[in-house]
Amino acid sequence: MNRKTPEQKIEELENEKTKIEEELKRKKSAIAKAKRRELAKINDQKRKDDTRRKILVGSAVLHKVNNGDWSEEKLKMLMHNFLTRDTDRKLFKLSAERN
Repeated sequence: MNRKTPEQKIEELENEKTKIEEELKRKKSAIAKAKRRELAKINDQKRKDDTRRKILVGSAVLHKVNNGDWSEEKLKMLMHNFLTRDTDRKLFKLSAERN
């Protein structure tokens, strides 16, 4: 019989421990990556929902204007007070400066 010395057994145990630690590290990394991927999906859906809400609100306001419930002047005043970027203001034919 080929018996192992205590030193050999300790070395084997240390090697096993190292393998387990490396596997744990790989699994933790995979879990963190999967978690980031799922969080990205959640954030992407939140952005899509926010965009959809904005489109629907805009549609509702334009519907009010088109039906005569709101005057175009009221819409222009709302946009004048809200918009800050020149490119956005030009889209609504507003002056570049907010008063």
